[in-house]
Amino acid sequence: MTLSVPVETVLGLVAAAEALLKPQSALVQVTPPPDSHVGVVGDTHGQFQDVCNIFESVGEPSEKLHLVFNGDYVDRGAWGLETLLLLLAWKLAAPEEVTLLRGNHETALCTLVYGFKGELVAKLGRGRWKSVHTACKRLFATLPLAARVGTKTLVLHGGLFRKPNRTRAAKQKRRRLDAFEPGTLDDLARAPSKGGLDPNGLGFSRLATDVLWSDPVAEPGFQLNTSRGIGMVFGPDVTARFLEENGLALVLRSHEGPDAREGREDLCPMTGGWTLDHDTPHGRLMTVFSAPDYPQFVPESQQRYNNLAAVAVLDAATDYASPSFRQLEAVRPRFEAQPYYDLGVPDSDEELEPVPSEVSGMTDVRAAREEEDADGEVSQPKSLSPISSTSEVSASLALPAPVSPEESCRPRRSRRTDERAD
Repeated sequence: MTLSVPVETVLGLVAAAEALLKPQSALVQVTPPPDSHVGVVGDTHGQFQDVCNIFESVGEPSEKLHLVFNGDYVDRGAWGLETLLLLLAWKLAAPEEVTLLRGNHETALCTLVYGFKGELVAKLGRGRWKSVHTACKRLFATLPLAARVGTKTLVLHGGLFRKPNRTRAAKQKRRRLDAFEPGTLDDLARAPSKGGLDPNGLGFSRLATDVLWSDPVAEPGFQLNTSRGIGMVFGPDVTARFLEENGLALVLRSHEGPDAREGREDLCPMTGGWTLDHDTPHGRLMTVFSAPDYPQFVPESQQRYNNLAAVAVLDAATDYASPSFRQLEAVRPRFEAQPYYDLGVPDSDEELEPVPSEVSGMTDVRAAREEEDADGEVSQPKSLSPISSTSEVSASLALPAPVSPEESCRPRRSRRTDERAD
């Protein structure tokens, strides 16, 4: 079923979610009831059909199933607005059973470069898209950065983060790469900022920047992420230290799809929707990615990855620290759509040109803002036209019929294969 949602309703939904999320700290606690499950969903990137399939396959939020969505709801796919609205509606309807975290694409600049702005222009038309884009940017700045599930598991989008510089002397000392130290859960809980509109690695936004952009590597050490030009890279020794010092057994992150893992020989490919990246004496670091057959749009000369998606399922019996993974294929047939961004723009997993300090490390913010301040004219798919005359946006918000958490979390052997990471 297809519903037309008025722009005023969209703005009201976003504003209500912002009001709910704003008081939350950068680190939120998820303490499910006994005998319940927690599902952790990685990047979904506007693949609305596949998000609906997650609810159908894993289950809807309830007292028996808490869902944590680990960021990157928009950009790259054609249905970022529908995906975002669906998740916000669930958060408002079941605030105790749904946790929404921030991803690196929930930032002002990424939404300009990787499609969300273009999507809003095409669907809302000139004169209406800016109010929704502005409201979404404010909402993104309120999203928590991480969630601790139970006592042993930390969920965050990118990776580990540097300890904040609390004194000038400490700042001088940490200019050396070998002086970088990982932060703690206390640092995260006390963070004075969730990063603002565009975390750029400076000042109060540095911790948020690291959380959103950092990546694991196989080599030991903790140093600047030169391949992305933002955030950090960290080895298994850093993960082991972080787990031990914070009393954790599992770090569950997202951020890297099959395209990001292509050509990386140090870590496993993201073909199955999840990977075990660091296995240490103190616990593990794993990646979960929940957009199948990603990215939705690829240049004609590029082969598709045909990757599976996965959802990590945590249970109380293991203190939510030993996940099983529900693997999902892409929904077929796919909705017909065209990209809202230039496929020739370098992927967010590649280093781009140096940028001004107020940018999140992606491209020239001044040019992007000049484009935004124009009359809303961007390259739009020819098959889609603005619908500002009706002030409505098409949003397919009908959910599939739910399945019980007890049934949906039971291991199965079918086309959707389950694997437990022991």
